[in-house]
Amino acid sequence: MTQITLNIPDNELGFFLKLIEKFNYEPLINDFSVNQEMKDLLDERRNSSEKEDYLAWEEVKKQIRFSSK
Repeated sequence: MTQITLNIPDNELGFFLKLIEKFNYEPLINDFSVNQEMKDLLDERRNSSEKEDYLAWEEVKKQIRFSSK
């Protein structure tokens, strides 16, 4: 498999996403870190949520993948 990294200007992101919508691709995020404040917030939300309201990550990705303007 070939991996390509692109820097897309914010104002061109919508166009780019529409262009590649026809291809089978999987976004890769490899520069991601969570600080303690974010962890605490996520823990708080998880503890105050109902399990039946949870969504599978694959379903969430489908809903947000091409929602940019």
